[in-house]
Amino acid sequence: MTLWSIIPEEIVLDNVSTPTVYEEIECNNMKMLVEKISPTQCKVSRLLTTNPQDYLRPEIQPGSILTYRLVLE
Repeated sequence: MTLWSIIPEEIVLDNVSTPTVYEEIECNNMKMLVEKISPTQCKVSRLLTTNPQDYLRPEIQPGSILTYRLVLE
């Protein structure tokens, strides 16, 4: 791709970041695609569940922040 601009390259490419890494997790029998934002938190990007009732739950809507909890089985 060629970019013709009078603005310096450093300014144009300043906001370019690395691609986001997504992870598929299962929580309470619901599959979702999340973006890890810290070692203990993730942000919901997409619900992959087939249950229509899960899409009505405000705590797992896309953009919500979830906190990981260690579970020993």
